[in-house]
Amino acid sequence: MNTSSDIKIEKPKVIQALLSGFNTIASKPHLILLPVILDLFLWFGPAWRIVDVFRPFIQGLSNIPGLNGSEYAEIVQSYQTLWQDILNNFNLANVLRTLPIGVPSLMVGELPFINPMGYPLVFNLNSSLQVLVFWFLFLVVGFFFGNVYFQNISQQVLHSNEKVTIKDSFKAFLQIILMPIMLLIIMLIISIPVLLLITVVTLISPAFGEFVIFAVGIIILWILMPLIFTPHSIYLYKQNLIAAMMTSISVVRVSMGRTAWFILASFILIRGLDILWRSPAADSWFLLIGILGHAFIVSGVIASSFHYFMDATKFTQTILNNQQKADVLSPFKNNQ
Repeated sequence: MNTSSDIKIEKPKVIQALLSGFNTIASKPHLILLPVILDLFLWFGPAWRIVDVFRPFIQGLSNIPGLNGSEYAEIVQSYQTLWQDILNNFNLANVLRTLPIGVPSLMVGELPFINPMGYPLVFNLNSSLQVLVFWFLFLVVGFFFGNVYFQNISQQVLHSNEKVTIKDSFKAFLQIILMPIMLLIIMLIISIPVLLLITVVTLISPAFGEFVIFAVGIIILWILMPLIFTPHSIYLYKQNLIAAMMTSISVVRVSMGRTAWFILASFILIRGLDILWRSPAADSWFLLIGILGHAFIVSGVIASSFHYFMDATKFTQTILNNQQKADVLSPFKNNQ
């Protein structure tokens, strides 16, 4: 007689998931429209600069007690120059690329304020209230279109002809708004003891402190990795945030090895090809090829992650069911 242990368990396949994801995007090319539109907006659309708001803070660094001495002048100067360059090249519209859920963008990492047609219209914000209002507006719009983007991909992966209701869409939107807040809370809880540890170790040995910082970074990534499929549970199974986090943790815990390989393969595929996509200059029309290529590759990887998660969920359910059956049968085996 066959037992549960005799049944071959289907493990999630990394290569098969990637192929399925790219086939999904190739059969429905309209799924890459939102990433393309966002990149074209960031490339040719108006830009919002915030350097005027933060310039007084940067210039005021040299007046901070303890840093206004001549011995710190060079350090303060270099720090001011660094932040001045960052803010000079920062477009507040980049906030439209929300994380962890959002529409992917190649142009967020590109040099702003220039395109093949010249220079875009630039709005210089000159008050913190303006910065806050536009930041909030871009954030909400980014999460809204990110929700639409992920919802569309999940529907194609499910091969579902059922139309997404406004209620379902709003529920998913609410969960993805709460997700970064929850992640921020987790990071704050983790960071308090970590910062104390790093401070103490650095005071004792600065060299060893750098090693501790690197090690802590790896540990934090290891802690957060089990939450990587939280959005997938929200969109595929319509779970709330807490239930989706628990599902993601359970799936990653059971399929840790293959999930790590899938994440690594996806990272190498996206970041490796980004080097190619970003090779044209920001004022070259050839960058348009990079925008299209990036939109296809990233959308394909995201679709692949949905396919992989569905297979990994089935694998996890099989493993857990077999464990439950084994736990139920174990007292009877011991009595024989």
